[in-house]
Amino acid sequence: MRAGEAWLVPVPRRAAWSGRWVAEGAVSEETEEGMGPEAYRLEIGAAGVRIAAGGPAGAFYARQTLEQLRRQSPAGMLPEGTVEDAPAFAERGYWLDVSRGRVPRPDRLKRKVDALAHLKVNRLYLYVEHVFRFACDPDIAGAEDAYGAEEVRALDAYCRERFVELVPVFSCFGHMGKILSLPQYRELAEVEFPARDWESASWLERLRGATLDAEAPGARALLERLLEEYLPCFSSGRFHLCGDETHDLGRKRGVREPAALAALYAGHVRWVADVAARHGKSVQLWGDVLRKLPAALDGLPDGAEVMDWAYFPSNVLDGGAFFAERGVPVVSCPSVRGFGALFPAVEEAREVILRQARAAARCGARGVVNTDWGDYGHFAMPPCVWHGIALGAQAAWNPGAAGLERGGAFDRAFSRMFAGDDAAAALWSRLGSLPPVLLSWPMAAAGGKPAGCVAPPPLPDAAACADAAAVAEDCADGFDALPAGASPWLDAAERRQLALSARFVAAAARWGGGVRGAEWVRRLDALAEAYGELWTEESLPGGLEDVRERGFGPLRSRTEW
Repeated sequence: MRAGEAWLVPVPRRAAWSGRWVAEGAVSEETEEGMGPEAYRLEIGAAGVRIAAGGPAGAFYARQTLEQLRRQSPAGMLPEGTVEDAPAFAERGYWLDVSRGRVPRPDRLKRKVDALAHLKVNRLYLYVEHVFRFACDPDIAGAEDAYGAEEVRALDAYCRERFVELVPVFSCFGHMGKILSLPQYRELAEVEFPARDWESASWLERLRGATLDAEAPGARALLERLLEEYLPCFSSGRFHLCGDETHDLGRKRGVREPAALAALYAGHVRWVADVAARHGKSVQLWGDVLRKLPAALDGLPDGAEVMDWAYFPSNVLDGGAFFAERGVPVVSCPSVRGFGALFPAVEEAREVILRQARAAARCGARGVVNTDWGDYGHFAMPPCVWHGIALGAQAAWNPGAAGLERGGAFDRAFSRMFAGDDAAAALWSRLGSLPPVLLSWPMAAAGGKPAGCVAPPPLPDAAACADAAAVAEDCADGFDALPAGASPWLDAAERRQLALSARFVAAAARWGGGVRGAEWVRRLDALAEAYGELWTEESLPGGLEDVRERGFGPLRSRTEW
């Protein structure tokens, strides 16, 4: 880095550099009235470093910026200049699915919290359908990997120290498949769970889940028991009840009229909100059902906040304007696009994240929460989605910054921060720009269809597949070559995960190009073995067996798309 430039994530509101290096002196901090609680000014000069902030969070974010500058500067030196910064949105979040196969080890999850805080993210949502060890019914988690109450409380405290709010999430309406697959609760579903049990259900059956019949005797008593045990583990003043994709709403009793469905939906949300209020929490919920049943908006409890998701360029990317225009508090939720994938569709994710955040700013949304879902066993390895996570943090902090396009200032800064290498982001972009059908295959193919698709799209022709395989192998070599120890956010295991993911994409491209014989199977087996070793370094082991059984097993003999 030259003294006249600095590459920071998020790209700040204002930064001015003199072009001179100065020796790093003492750091002083002071509170300045009139600044927002997360705003700060960082002044670096010959007399030392001065931080002025509107509150403790602002001072913390100033120190994160200072740390990024230290890593890019000669030892003991800093660039002379000033950074003035404040967030565009009060709510800047990351949503991590821990219910569909990959349950991070607590130490690795804390490491992720450190990185999120460094990116100035202030909300963390862990999506829980059943991966919590309820004392009132141990069958809910069963033998699967799950977190206990003490682990959640410890994580909550760890987050608070870093100005990250750990928001409780629990599916209270749709996506209750694991719970409603249990014999003692099957009668509480609108439509009985379609498989004999959770273990024998396909990925698609699990993904669709099951919808709670909120009016069934015992349904609310069950939820009340669970929430009374779960919610006290969190210090947050909010609770996300989910409420998305209630596909079977009203079916048991033949309710079909939109007005009746809206009343049924809003009534259950109000009841959950009453339970949450007893624990000092307001509610958040997804917006997809409310878009289809807008009459339910009038029945929402006071203070309810809608989180509005859209993940593909073809979706309605209004940033939540549908709700903001109706006076409903809303947060815009794009995606890192790692679900059902070998590697995320990086450039499609970039388009959606930026369009959603900028639209959210125009319509007055309260924030941006970037989602990381785990459809089909959560195959994608964690470092693969870091570009999307960091871009989401950027979009939530300063969506109007210059240089957020491919190869711009943000990519340069991301490369420095995550890899200590100016061109690392190009590897994410190049691999993540291959045809999405190759990025989502073969794990989505084993699950039945690529995520987000009604039917499998056509594969590229043989020549295009061969070109894609060459690109993926080249990216794998590039990930292998990233400098060791250059960044605290990318360790040796994570570099291997990135390279292995690229080699999976290469294998998918070869299969698409017609290479499907014994040699291909041998390569798949070698990749699968390496995958298992890396999985257990980052995540608890249970979900790996599911990937082996439902993913690698069927793929060894698959000959058609």
